[in-house]
Amino acid sequence: MTTCANCGRELQPAWKYCIHCGARTTVPLTGVVPSALTTDPENQPRRVNVLAVLALILGCLLSPLAALFGHVAVAQIKSSGERGLVAAWIAVVLGYIWLVALAVLVITYVTTNG
Repeated sequence: MTTCANCGRELQPAWKYCIHCGARTTVPLTGVVPSALTTDPENQPRRVNVLAVLALILGCLLSPLAALFGHVAVAQIKSSGERGLVAAWIAVVLGYIWLVALAVLVITYVTTNG
């Protein structure tokens, strides 16, 4: 075992700093942090909001409910920081398009057959 040049206490071979005085040892720093020690939330992959995906699917299936689910997904994404904001807004737009189309169809049917 080696000893610390600053305080003279024994050092483990893997130590880069003396745990007693904080002096740097002769072990070279590699600059690689073990993955177990990385707790930076920015490095963690963000999840996709499930409701945004569901709203987009409903929007593709010609459902006006896509607007409702899209608005709820946007609120969830803004509070949780999940991914899927663009998909949620696309679903909102598609939902309103299908809502207007459905309203036009219903009004046309009622006025022509009434």
